[in-house]
Amino acid sequence: MNPGSYYLYEYESCCRRRNLGFLQISSHNYSYLLTLHVKNLPIVPGEQLEVHAFILENQTLTGSPVALLQCSGQNLSTQLVISGERFPHKRTLKHIDGFIIFSITQNRSQHWIASAVPLPDFYSFSDCSLSTEESLSSGPENPSLSEESLITEDTVSETLSEAALSDASIDTASTKEVATEVTPTEETPTEDASIQARKITHAEISTLPRRFWPLANNSFLLHGCHNYHHLLLIKEKDHLWLGVPGLYDPREAHMANLFGFPQFTSSYISILELTEDECENSESFGHWCRYLM
Repeated sequence: MNPGSYYLYEYESCCRRRNLGFLQISSHNYSYLLTLHVKNLPIVPGEQLEVHAFILENQTLTGSPVALLQCSGQNLSTQLVISGERFPHKRTLKHIDGFIIFSITQNRSQHWIASAVPLPDFYSFSDCSLSTEESLSSGPENPSLSEESLITEDTVSETLSEAALSDASIDTASTKEVATEVTPTEETPTEDASIQARKITHAEISTLPRRFWPLANNSFLLHGCHNYHHLLLIKEKDHLWLGVPGLYDPREAHMANLFGFPQFTSSYISILELTEDECENSESFGHWCRYLM
């Protein structure tokens, strides 16, 4: 698929029935903004929908889940930001053939598809195998996706607005201020001997208070953790900050701010004992941080 707009059609037993709306896709670095507009979905209020990206292999749609939507009615207008890490076999958007949506309560014979390729007369659907950290199903010990992180019609997942992620040019000076010009408040990690800073794994997000578990699905966090195999946890008395490893540049500062990590610091690198695959030999390497509590 390429960035652009695709019609969303209702299918039943592999037969295309009608057009219900469209799916618009835009690409932003390693993440993708999906804008979904649908009318007259044959669902009941409160129903949940699974969104899967898929590739067409022979007559099989091989897919993996990218989002879970909570619907309050039959009309749906929403945006969500997803990471390419969730695509089948971690392929890029260019090598994805479409998106398929299922109701989690209805028979999967009825579904909705936005596709960049013609579908065969008969096809089947196969879920890709996902690791525990990538799975969208949640359990008591798995912070992958809790009720707190369901995307509703009035919510833009992990972003501020469609305008904020537009293709307009980014003001380099203003985006740099976002990440570097911070005031000494309780929401700013300070360089102090009483502060404890340590590496944590993605799975250790489950040790944080439950309200922070949805951060496990934050696309910016997933990307940084995938590249550098760790996260940063800073403790000062009863305060906590979470850091994502990465390289500083103005465009990245803009993205970090959109995904909720507005502050950048390289102050803790020397005490973390990072291995070669956990850091970069660059002065611009550090951690994008957000205040938790």
